[in-house]
Amino acid sequence: MSAQDDHYITVNETAQRLRVSATTVRNWAAEGKLAEHRTSGGHRRFRASDVEQLALTLGTHHTPQVLIIDDDPAIRFVVREGLTAAGFDVIEAGSGLLGLDAVDTTPPSIVLLDIMMPGIDGFQVMRFLERYNVTVPVIAFSALGPRIEAKARELGASAYISKPFELSELVDTIRALVAATHQ
Repeated sequence: MSAQDDHYITVNETAQRLRVSATTVRNWAAEGKLAEHRTSGGHRRFRASDVEQLALTLGTHHTPQVLIIDDDPAIRFVVREGLTAAGFDVIEAGSGLLGLDAVDTTPPSIVLLDIMMPGIDGFQVMRFLERYNVTVPVIAFSALGPRIEAKARELGASAYISKPFELSELVDTIRALVAATHQ
């Protein structure tokens, strides 16, 4: 790409090219791993050639992306921090509808799905995923026990974790599912 052909791309375009979340792109910009440029309106842009160069250094390594769909911001925070520390790329959705939008935008490696949410609950999310042939492993999690686990598995959940949960159990479950889907 010649210098005169170089152009700037958005955070989302950068994330898609690098196969990471927009949050990761913003973090890399803050860490100086990727130079950002601001528009007059304050929007972040990245030089396409810089993004291509970073993509080359990343090679084929792909950080598994976990989408957390839970209406409780405290749970999303704890899970996000723990999974990020374990090396996962994490995106969040505070409702079933926002979660479906996120899956539609950039399909994650794994969906961590709360069952009991206002509006579109976890069961409905799983039904939509099935209806539209979205094949992504789902880990259902809930504080409601075995009855919920049975229904979640019936609707296609790959795994179930009871709340409260140990973060190490969650990390191990996600790693096992990612490994199984990449064989």
